[in-house]
Amino acid sequence: MAAAALHDVLSAAVRRLRAAGIDPAGAAADVDVLARHVLGWDRAHLLAHRLDAAPAGFAAALDALVDRRAHDLVPVAYLTGTREFYGLDFAVTPDVLIPRPETELLVDAAVACLDAARADAARVVDVGTGTGCIAVAIALSRPHVRVVAIDRSRAALGVARGNVRRHGVGRRVELVAADLLSAVASGGLVDVVVSNPPYVPDESADVAPDVRRHEPPQALYAGRDGLDVVRRLIAEAGRVLRPGTSLLMELGAGQADAVIEHALDADAWTVEPFRLDLQGIPRVALLQRRA
Repeated sequence: MAAAALHDVLSAAVRRLRAAGIDPAGAAADVDVLARHVLGWDRAHLLAHRLDAAPAGFAAALDALVDRRAHDLVPVAYLTGTREFYGLDFAVTPDVLIPRPETELLVDAAVACLDAARADAARVVDVGTGTGCIAVAIALSRPHVRVVAIDRSRAALGVARGNVRRHGVGRRVELVAADLLSAVASGGLVDVVVSNPPYVPDESADVAPDVRRHEPPQALYAGRDGLDVVRRLIAEAGRVLRPGTSLLMELGAGQADAVIEHALDADAWTVEPFRLDLQGIPRVALLQRRA
């Protein structure tokens, strides 16, 4: 019996994910990623050979992954063990939040702040580093920068350590187990504090089922309004940042006004224009430490 064409195997997998409630575009994207993971091919090679016979064992291997995605809603990044961020591949496990495209805005903003400072050497602190994707991306973008990457989860730091090694920035990225900025000395020695903190309200109904079921809750939820950690960061960052330098934080939809109000009440910050994501949501808060 002739082997089924790759196209037919992929189409059947997409139909299974759609039947499980995944939207058509998402189902097609998921199958594309899973298929390339199984085959070890890039997208161009897969497109060029879609009409070829499926390699031996491919259908069974893909089915096993599609089953976990369809029945248990396991995120694709946890199935493949990797996620692309800022043009780089990062190892991912259920111990860490999966990097999102909107978080790339945070890296862009941090790099812009570093460029504006025009320092020969600069010190960045990445709070809640998770995979280490922000710290690594900044270190690779600006070779004069040293980054302290902090997380209170030792399991997350283990993932970050592997990603730091993978990208060859171990001499410039220091990994520290701590709660927020507790391990950073006071006295204005830091040029940028950057963080993708947990910012989802505890009772939020807007969290996707696969995220709610599988991603680490300590990296997602932060109190009744989602801003418990953000408020602590604003308070703690003031003691470590040099005057005129910046605290950058990713936020959720509808949180910008509350963050602006809190920062101004603290009387230590100038609020710069926020970075907007592709949906026009104020996604990255930029607070500058007053002299």
